Order: sequence, then structure tokens, then C-alpha cells
Amino acid sequence: MNLNLLLEQWSIPLHILIVLIVAVIAKAILSAATRKLVRTVIGGVNKVQRAEADAQVAEQRLAARTRTIASVLDNFATWVITITAIVMILSELGVNVGALIAVSTVVGAAIGFGAQTLVKDLISGLFIVFEDQYGVGDRVQLDGVTGLVERVGLRVTEVRDDKGVLWFIRNGEILKVGNFSQEKKKTTKRKAK
Repeated sequence: MNLNLLLEQWSIPLHILIVLIVAVIAKAILSAATRKLVRTVIGGVNKVQRAEADAQVAEQRLAARTRTIASVLDNFATWVITITAIVMILSELGVNVGALIAVSTVVGAAIGFGAQTLVKDLISGLFIVFEDQYGVGDRVQLDGVTGLVERVGLRVTEVRDDKGVLWFIRNGEILKVGNFSQEKKKTTKRKAK
């Protein structure tokens, strides 16, 4: 059998296999980098020993916030890598990717107008994470649900209440946040001499 003919027959499956391998390696590298970032930040926080209780609470908040942001980045990276791999595989299979991207852009715009609540949830999720309103491990009250935050995503926050029920609360619907874990700012009055 001719080697060129054999290579022609297996070129598409080999390209698809290469795309999948690169996607898995990229995901593993990004996940490892995210975990290393979290370990570095938490390790740095644990090394700094301060006498004040407020400083310890602030350090714990930083560690929880770092874990939350790492989780969000990991999910984002997973979606980007998956979508890129799918588009590359479709390209290898002979699908006109340019036309597919153009159509998906138009469909995406139409869905965007129809999915305003989804966009609202995502934007609210970004502000929750970056404003440090609450993080994983915090005891909170969200829309009448009181419990521990198990996961903060861009779209949904997961809270487990005292009865063990796991609540999924859309970030765009959260109007009030009560956080029992946030540090209390102490005001000290100086004695007049």
C-alpha cells in the first residue's frame, strides 16, 4: 500500500486527534496554573502573621475570594478551549467554519436580545466576585435563604441551608446580600484626657 494514500486516509482523524490532545493539554496547563496561583496567594497569606483579629479575617476573605476567582477563571477557560476545539474539529471535517461563525454571530445577537436575564445574571456575577460581596465558605442570607456558600459562579450562586438543602440562586435575582462572615469594622472611641 502506498504511504501517501495511507497518510491521506488518516490525515483528518490524525488532525482531530491532535486538536483534542492540544485542548486537553491546554486545559491541564491552565488548571494547574490556576491551582498554583491559589496556592501562592493562600501560602503568602498564611505566612503573614498579624496580631489583630481583623487582619486574620481579612486574610481569610482574601483566600476565599482567590478560590472563587480561580473557579470562575477555570470554568471560563474550559468553555473557551472546548468551543475552540469544536470549531477546529468541524473545520477538519470540511464544515465551512467562516459561515458557521457568521451565522452563530447573528444567532448570538438574537439570543442576546432574548436572553437579557442571562446577561444580567452574568454581569451581576462578575460584580459579586470582584466587589467581594461574598465568597465560598461565607455564611450569607440571599433572598430569604440563609446558609453557607458552596460555589459562586458567574450565573448562579449555590447556598446550602441549615437543613442541608442546596439552593441555586441566579445572581441577577439577588437584590439583598447579608454576609455574616464579613469582617466587622470596629470603631474605637478615644478617651478624652
